[in-house]
Amino acid sequence: MATLDDLPPYRRAQLLWLYAEQGPDGVEDLVRNAVGQPCHTPIAPPGPPGRTLALPGDDGRFHLERAGRMLCGDTEAADGWSHTQHCCWVETENGPEEWKGGLAPDEAAWRSATTEWVVHSVGPAVDPDGVGRDRRCAGGLYTLLHLWPPPPARTASIRRLRAALVDALGPDCHLCGLYPGAMVDHDHQTLRVRGLLCRYCNRVLEECLHVTGCPRADYMAAPPAAGLRLLYPASMQWRPRESTRAYKIELLGFDPFEGL
Repeated sequence: MATLDDLPPYRRAQLLWLYAEQGPDGVEDLVRNAVGQPCHTPIAPPGPPGRTLALPGDDGRFHLERAGRMLCGDTEAADGWSHTQHCCWVETENGPEEWKGGLAPDEAAWRSATTEWVVHSVGPAVDPDGVGRDRRCAGGLYTLLHLWPPPPARTASIRRLRAALVDALGPDCHLCGLYPGAMVDHDHQTLRVRGLLCRYCNRVLEECLHVTGCPRADYMAAPPAAGLRLLYPASMQWRPRESTRAYKIELLGFDPFEGL
């Protein structure tokens, strides 16, 4: 039976940090109970295999298309594709505001709506790299948003790392292989670059509770990019706020990263 102590020191510290509200004994139970239950990987995007393109529609937006199917459409109808989009926002005293995650203001009221429309193509398909976020269709499955190519990295150092990873290992996520790689992933202890991950895999990777027998654990144990010997810029390393750090230490009774 795997235990918390079976994990490498830094992974053990990361889990204690992430699940500090559970306390050390609670994190230990999470690791034990996760044995034999590998982490979920993203679901495959809809549609047949092939090259994904961006098709201009008569609604003023671009729609992902592959092998003749508009991926964000529900069903084909009258030379077009029916679409459904769910929208939500918060209504405040200053009017409607976009919800960008986190907690909404206490005085805010949730609002939502569902819109349906039919899209007809109005021109030839183009490379999705050149389509800005404000012109991309947001209909269909949430996972479709991850199929759009990521924007260029804001710093030259990350752009160079991403280019090196794409040249050596390909542009798709080096963990799930289903969506375009968007984030340069690295070991926070050694700064060694591990691979290129889609946004979903990058967000959930270090929540993995497994020592082995799980795609995420195996990726961290044997990173695809290890042989490239690339280093992530230390100046761009994520660091928690001091208030957050103090809170986590109070919950655990100790600093899990001390000595690391």
